[in-house]
Amino acid sequence: MLNIQTPAARRNDIESSYDAASEITKSGARKAQMERVVAMVKSTNGMTSRELSILHGADRYMIGRRLSEAETAQEIEKGPIRICAQGNRKAVTWWVKGTVPIAE
Repeated sequence: MLNIQTPAARRNDIESSYDAASEITKSGARKAQMERVVAMVKSTNGMTSRELSILHGADRYMIGRRLSEAETAQEIEKGPIRICAQGNRKAVTWWVKGTVPIAE
């Protein structure tokens, strides 16, 4: 079971951000999104957020927000940085917890 520990709004965000954060958390949408993103990583380990968004047809910014939350929940972890096949720039890869390849 996912344990959401991170606030959905930042300390300096405006009031409407706090309202939206409260709503997405209370409605269960935030947890559902996080479960979906964890499932994406489990099915396609080692991809960047942009690669995940294109492969799975999901919003890249939603994925980015939920990846960090899933990392805090210790479901996934950051892996090596490499050139993203979609963005052609360096990006972090995401892995199921405990499966990050060991650097040589």
